Amino acid sequence: MPKEENETVREGEEDVAVVLIGHGSKLPYGKEVMEEFGRRVEMRGIFKAVRVAFMQLNSPSIEEALRELAKAGMTNIVAQPVFLADGAHTTEDIPAKLKESFDGAWAELGKGVKLTYAKPIGVDERIVDILLDRIKEATRK
Repeated sequence: MPKEENETVREGEEDVAVVLIGHGSKLPYGKEVMEEFGRRVEMRGIFKAVRVAFMQLNSPSIEEALRELAKAGMTNIVAQPVFLADGAHTTEDIPAKLKESFDGAWAELGKGVKLTYAKPIGVDERIVDILLDRIKEATRK
């Protein structure tokens, strides 16, 4: 079961692997955006490994990404939903998939893995700045 979500990841935690979790989409652009987020987080060089996973419609799934990291020897994993706010997906669906990742036949693989579930993005001044930039861009057209 994942640890509580209010723990923060400190910069320079090279022993931490991260899974960025997106919703998933039938449209390729949705997956491409998530993959770009993954590349940019990875380029910062803060974490030992960065993976992108999807709740539905795209691969890899959450379970596949977590198992891949565990097989690679990662024992400290943060699952970060790339969602703006809490809702059924972040409070029910994703936590269920996190739990299923190391249940049953996968239980042995999950032994010794510390899995922490982070909060969604939420309201943040940095997001407000992006919103204002997009509004200004729209008014200039």
